[in-house]
Amino acid sequence: MRILIRADASPTIGSGHIARCLTLARVLRKQGSHVAFACRQLPGHRLDALSAEGFETFALPEFYPGEDPQQAIESMLPWQADIDALDLLLEDHAEFDWIIADHYGLDHHWQTASRRWAPRIAAVDDLATRRYSVDLLLNQNLSGLSENYTPLLPEGCRTLLGPRYAMLREEFDCPAIEIKPEARRVLVNFGGFDAAMQTHHAMLALVDFPELDVDFVAGVDNPAWTQMQALAQTRPNWRLHSFVSDFHQRMTEADLFIGAGGGTSWERAALGLPTICIAVSNNQQVNGEVMAAAGAHVFLGAREQVSVTQLRDAIGFVAGNVYLRQSLAERSRQMVDGRGALRVAAALADAVLASSHATLDGAQLLPDGPNSSLNKRNTVHE
Repeated sequence: MRILIRADASPTIGSGHIARCLTLARVLRKQGSHVAFACRQLPGHRLDALSAEGFETFALPEFYPGEDPQQAIESMLPWQADIDALDLLLEDHAEFDWIIADHYGLDHHWQTASRRWAPRIAAVDDLATRRYSVDLLLNQNLSGLSENYTPLLPEGCRTLLGPRYAMLREEFDCPAIEIKPEARRVLVNFGGFDAAMQTHHAMLALVDFPELDVDFVAGVDNPAWTQMQALAQTRPNWRLHSFVSDFHQRMTEADLFIGAGGGTSWERAALGLPTICIAVSNNQQVNGEVMAAAGAHVFLGAREQVSVTQLRDAIGFVAGNVYLRQSLAERSRQMVDGRGALRVAAALADAVLASSHATLDGAQLLPDGPNSSLNKRNTVHE
């Protein structure tokens, strides 16, 4: 298959859209597909990193005429300008089998126009707030409910809903971490940019826990980097990192995680890593609440509403309660098995083969085997 992924990264957008699409891209390439990325050259873009991994990339403009550079993450892009820019880049390129859009700013107008380059369009979504003109829609969150999408989708659109389809790197298909009687190691991360400075917020809350061994992972472009450096230098058990290449390993060694409610939620769940979660954007709020209701993590709410004192109290409560941490681990592990990207890749291949009047041998692509319900149902909601 030939697949084009349209996604962006920036301090406002975050890096999660690129991260989860990259996970899927690696799976697809391993299965023999050609995968390309089309991304805008926004501050913090990932075009160079994607190229370094061997993916074909198409660099779209940083600015479009009349666009507000300060617009919110969920605001619509000038879709025609985006299509026109992509049209210039894709001139004389072979048709794609799928275009996958993981972008809150692209709705049915863009999706309809993009069919000039591919017969099938997919959307990766977290919101259910706009119309879609797609053949497949993926929402990996517990809050992604079929009834929310029914009035927004065209007839015949296939939906993959729930954390069963969470696109995690293959190392998260692994055993659960050990829940120790006493929590000693804490890992703090609020994404690749942390424009909301929640890592610094967590530092202030952790000052009163000298017995805890803490790793803070925050990009060097973090707005509070200087303040965090000064604080970390006063605590022998604290380590501040601008980047780590062994994040998964650090997660497996941690007893408690403090972080945001984005895609890392499912990585933590796959490991059974007890978590205190704070929503750093509006789109993380509902899923954070639903996961908390399911007993999968401790959710403190939106960042604007969480004081240092509240976070400090939550850290003391969770770190000091082994039974709570065991329960959080067990509940979260029930949601995710680390094989979501394989299921999504299978659904993409299924559609291409079906259009050629072929049948998919599920045993080759689906971790659930040839009788998986993914092969049998048009709409799947776990």
